[in-house]
Amino acid sequence: MAKGVLVAFGIMVVCFLIPIAHFVLAPASPFIGGYFGISHASSHGGSPSVKSFIFGCLLGSVALIILVAAAAVITVLAEDRRIIFVAWGGAAVLTFYTASMGGLGAMFYQVRQGPARPDLP
Repeated sequence: MAKGVLVAFGIMVVCFLIPIAHFVLAPASPFIGGYFGISHASSHGGSPSVKSFIFGCLLGSVALIILVAAAAVITVLAEDRRIIFVAWGGAAVLTFYTASMGGLGAMFYQVRQGPARPDLP
């Protein structure tokens, strides 16, 4: 599962770095990362919804670590309390957004693959 989360996070970073296209790709990047990242996750058994939930939580955790570090730096450097409030609020909102959209992308990938058919070769 960790490999899939790192693939998804890499896709998110690449979507942010592409000039001009990042205005469209950045909001969709957690969904795109979840869609392609879950295909690299090797988890056995379990329903697609449980796998997607775990994947979204792990992707949100990675985003949380980076966003908390950025908000902590802003807290140290900023003098205005409004900026600090926006930084921490943005970290919270973006973490939940990343987790939910990553989980939705992972769920969409698994639903499109269809149910596993053990009777087929």
